[in-house]
Amino acid sequence: MQDKRSDRRQLLRAAAVTAGAAVAAPALGGISPAQAAALASTGAIPWVGPAGSGATYEVDPTVGAQAAINTALGSSSQKAVYVAPGTYTVKAPVVLDDKHALIGAGPLVTILRAGTGFSGAGLVVNPQSGTYVGSSRQCLTDIGLDGANLVANGINFQMNAAPSTYTPDPAPWFTRVFVTRTTGDGIYLGGTYAGGQREFKLTDCRVENADGWAYNLQSSDGFVSGCSAQGCAGGGYLLGGGNIKIWGSKAYGIGAAGAPAPAFRLDSSRATVVGCEAQDTAGNGFEILGRNCTLSGCTADSTGVGSSGTDQNSAGFHVGASVVSLEGGAFQRTNGGGKWIVAGAGMRTALYLASGVDYLSVRLVSGPDREAPFQRLISGTVGANSSVSVLG
Repeated sequence: MQDKRSDRRQLLRAAAVTAGAAVAAPALGGISPAQAAALASTGAIPWVGPAGSGATYEVDPTVGAQAAINTALGSSSQKAVYVAPGTYTVKAPVVLDDKHALIGAGPLVTILRAGTGFSGAGLVVNPQSGTYVGSSRQCLTDIGLDGANLVANGINFQMNAAPSTYTPDPAPWFTRVFVTRTTGDGIYLGGTYAGGQREFKLTDCRVENADGWAYNLQSSDGFVSGCSAQGCAGGGYLLGGGNIKIWGSKAYGIGAAGAPAPAFRLDSSRATVVGCEAQDTAGNGFEILGRNCTLSGCTADSTGVGSSGTDQNSAGFHVGASVVSLEGGAFQRTNGGGKWIVAGAGMRTALYLASGVDYLSVRLVSGPDREAPFQRLISGTVGANSSVSVLG
C-alpha cells in the first residue's frame, strides 16, 4: 500500500465515468459513484485502486485490499472513501467507524471478495470490541461483497451500547449493496444494545446464495425497500427487531432439502410489510410469528415444501400470532414451486392458522385454478374475535 497523490487524472480513467458539474463536498447518504469519482479526482476525498493506478491508496494484494481501504477511511478528514472499479481480495474485514462512507463504482463493478485465510465476522463490519459505542450513521453504497464461501457474513453490524453520537439510533445506510456466497447470513444487523442497529436503512440491495438468511435483521425500527433475495438456504428476510417497515421486496428460490425456510418471517411485533412477494420457496411464503403485524398487498406464489403432512411449512401465509391484519393473494401456479430444491415443492394451503390465534383480520384471494400440490384454502381454526376470508 502506498500513499500516492500525483496524477489524479488516472482516477477518471480507472472509474470510467465522466464527471458533470463540480461537487463541492461529499454527502453522507445519496452520493453517486460519479460524484465520488469527481471528488476523488480533485483530492476532496481519497480513493483506493489497484497497484499502478495512481490511487491515493494503492492495493497491495499480498496483504489484502482491506489494508488500503481501512487506512484511507482512517485518514480522510471527510470520512468518505471511493473504491475504483475492480475485484479486490480482502483477507480481513473493512471497518466502518463513526459517520464513515464507503462508495464503490457499482455493486457489480467494485467487488470485495474474501480470500483464502480470511479472518473475521464479515466482509464489512463496524467496530465491535467490548461495548464500543462510538459508531453510527455509516454509509455503504454501490459495492459488491463476495464471501467466496469463506466468510460468515457480507455485512455484520452490531451495537452493544447506546451510540455516543445521534443517541439512541445508530441508523446506518446500505444502498445498492450486492452480497453473495456467505457461509451464514448475507446481511446481519444486531447486537446486545436494545434495538441493535436501530433506524437502519436498506435500499435496493440484493443477497444471493447465502447459507443462512439473506437478511437477518435483529434490530428495530428499520426500513427495507426494493431489496431481493435468491437461493438462500436459511431464509429470505428475518424481521427479528420490532417495528420494522419493509416494502417492494422479494424472495425466491429459498430453502434447502430437509430444511424448510420461509421467504419472510415476522418474528417480532409491529412489523409492516407492503407489496412484497414470495415465490418458488421450499417453505412458507410469509410466516407471521409476532403480534400487532400488518401485511398489505403481498403475494405468495407457489410457496411450500409440498409433501403430505407439511401444511405448516407449505402455506402461502402461516399465521402463528394473534392481532394480525393481512391482505393479499396466495396461489399455486402450474409447474410452480422450488422443485429444484425439493421434489414436489409447492403450496398445499393458502392460509395456515396455528392453534390459539385470534384477533385476526384476513382477506386473501387464491382463485379457482389450484394446481397440485394444493389441497385446501385454510388449514386450522381461528378464535371468535376474528374475521377471516379466503376466496378461491
